[in-house]
Amino acid sequence: MEGYAVALLLQQVLDEALRRGASDVHLFTVQDRLVVQFRVGTTLEPYLQADDAGSSVIRRVKALAKMDVAETRLPQDGAFRWVTESLDAWVRAATLPTVHGEAMALRLLPSRREPLDFRLLGMTREQADTVNGLLTSRTGLVLVAGPTSSGKTTTLYAMMTQVARAGRRVISVEDPVEQVLDNCHQLEVRERIGITFDSGIKALLRHDPDVIMVGEIRDEPTAAAALRAAVTGHLVLSTTHAEDVIGAAARLADLGADRGLLAEVLQAVIVQSLHRVPSTDNVSCDGTGAHRAAQFDICLMTPEIRDWIGAGVPWSTIRHRLYAQPARAVRRAQ
Repeated sequence: MEGYAVALLLQQVLDEALRRGASDVHLFTVQDRLVVQFRVGTTLEPYLQADDAGSSVIRRVKALAKMDVAETRLPQDGAFRWVTESLDAWVRAATLPTVHGEAMALRLLPSRREPLDFRLLGMTREQADTVNGLLTSRTGLVLVAGPTSSGKTTTLYAMMTQVARAGRRVISVEDPVEQVLDNCHQLEVRERIGITFDSGIKALLRHDPDVIMVGEIRDEPTAAAALRAAVTGHLVLSTTHAEDVIGAAARLADLGADRGLLAEVLQAVIVQSLHRVPSTDNVSCDGTGAHRAAQFDICLMTPEIRDWIGAGVPWSTIRHRLYAQPARAVRRAQ
């Protein structure tokens, strides 16, 4: 495929992905046929297939992302900015050599022109007020839980923006930094040179933070470092993959967190997910007459939950107690 045709095809793919609100674009080849899929919400949607275009389009993206175009045997990653008349996005690209040829994943990070606001994210007024109250805390751990691509990082960014506006010093360690925020100091994980979540937390603690954001608690050292920070005079914000407050606590315990310490520092879990809701004008980003909206469930820790977690009560028993008598044990912002 000629260079101009490749550029037009890539423009079509990226512009349409951004228009639909896709979080990721997947490109891969089947006998040099290009296959394109969009990740919209939690759904992987087919977009197009193009003959004799696979390797050409992937080479074009590699060039834009400043990768080694000739290297097809090793995974690579890079990034580039995509700007049109109405759209502006940062695109993170990663290649994967497979038995069928190179596959490529593009994470789309649109620049936000509107301020991050809890109500605009989909929270009710009560939920927004509850989160604002949590952010006045000087210590403790607040988790945002939910499935992949449910918008957890966007919620964290709204929280960071809020506390930075209040004049508090906010430092984060992220993998990757998905959006540069005003008045926040953001450190990106770079494992190749030794910057991990664990080492990043230890480093930023020397810089007098009020609030620490950890992009994801995914291993035992990070869990331990985050809990230490939360118990020593810092408000820690982070994410985990869980469906409710008990799942989030159990996830940290599985990573080696002491249950007594966890019961002491955990303040709340904000559970969020994406759901299809009808569009009032029958127009949506994916052309289905519906759009995806975030739904939130904010679970605040209570003395009873702290006692159960700290005493080592089995997670299944705690969950059963909560669902049997939710009003008695769980404080929720609806």
